[in-house]
Amino acid sequence: MKKGRVTRVLSVIVRYTLLAGILYTPPVQTAHAAPTDFFTSFEEGDPQPDWENTVETDAEGRKMTEGVDGNIPFDGIQGNITDKVEQVTASANNPPNETEQKLMDQDVNTKWLAFERTAWIELQLSEPDTVVKYAFTSANDYPGRDPRDWTLSGSSDGENWTTLDTRTNEVFEERFQTKIYEFDNETAYQYYRFDIAKNAGDGLTQLAEIQLSNGIDVPPPPPSDMKSFTSKGPSSAYAAKTNVGWTGLKAFSYSGTHLTEGRAYSYNKIFDVDIPVTENTELSYYIFPEFTDKDHLDYASTYAAVDLAFSDGTYLHELEAVDQHGIKLNPQDQGNSKTLYAHQWNFKKSKIGDVAAGKTIERILIAYDNPRGPAVFKGSIDDIKIEANPEERTYDRLSEYVNTLRGTQSNGTFSRGIPSLQSLCHTGLISGRR
Repeated sequence: MKKGRVTRVLSVIVRYTLLAGILYTPPVQTAHAAPTDFFTSFEEGDPQPDWENTVETDAEGRKMTEGVDGNIPFDGIQGNITDKVEQVTASANNPPNETEQKLMDQDVNTKWLAFERTAWIELQLSEPDTVVKYAFTSANDYPGRDPRDWTLSGSSDGENWTTLDTRTNEVFEERFQTKIYEFDNETAYQYYRFDIAKNAGDGLTQLAEIQLSNGIDVPPPPPSDMKSFTSKGPSSAYAAKTNVGWTGLKAFSYSGTHLTEGRAYSYNKIFDVDIPVTENTELSYYIFPEFTDKDHLDYASTYAAVDLAFSDGTYLHELEAVDQHGIKLNPQDQGNSKTLYAHQWNFKKSKIGDVAAGKTIERILIAYDNPRGPAVFKGSIDDIKIEANPEERTYDRLSEYVNTLRGTQSNGTFSRGIPSLQSLCHTGLISGRR
């Protein structure tokens, strides 16, 4: 009796088990859609570059560069060991843009400024070295601020000093003039200190560059591709803070030398992405092209733009995309347009969905492409953003569409002005009729 019931129970279990197996439907494997938005300010926690100093290759495997060397020429003295300077300190400075760090940035367009007639500058090397000559480069303005009398001393511990060289009544006849001073020395020191006892008469003292040399010849660096790398941002600016990005402490810089008289270009890749483009997708970024010449007349650095490589082998610079000013978003048209202001941050945006809807972005690039040379170029980008459905701001009054902050980031020698009623009329936001 019990055996029969057990048999029937087992039979029921088996039937239900078989039925469950027949009716079982495996879970549907849903594909995760690729993200349609992207943003980086190159800060910690943001997407970081997949490549630095790396040129893009086209569909046929050819590097997309010609006529560009990533090295920027610097009129350095023979045996220059300035790259060994780990720390610079001074008795005074003028932050944020005229500090003692500018003495070692290999850029004569920047300077150190102290609001005093006498000053000292101390240099700490990464290791002891035997300095036998040095150079001072005068700054951009006011000859009365040039050093006139000074002493150079060396030290092994930063406390006990030995005098190595003394100069009096030195005169810099020109701005940006580099003068070299040689002396006898057979001892390697890790610390070197300049004590400026007298300047040329003004109440302030300044210098553009200091170079140290051990007298040993160093071969020039080999040619390289355009430099593109995460950085501290612009090293020189009219009024904005230097050595920071537009947002945060970092940016992404591009630099090099345009070697030829004709066209030179380099398209360097930064990010490896997978971003589908919708009909509303918008690309935006900030760009800071720097002047690299003493007179601030060479706008080569403005021939730059963020570029995109699509999965079908096309590039954004080929697709007739335009920015908010109606200018084609490619390096040549951006430079020719004169809409990029050098030595300042510029905002650019483009509704790339108008020309690239349905495509997929595979790589984000920074590009330099200039039809004329030779030249030296340098700049930074920040806050790269790709949005599938950006929100368009609307305001109640037409005057609210005008940016009234133009007077910000001004200083004693550079004014950004205030928008006048006449300029507002030209924008069409305020009627010029009476």
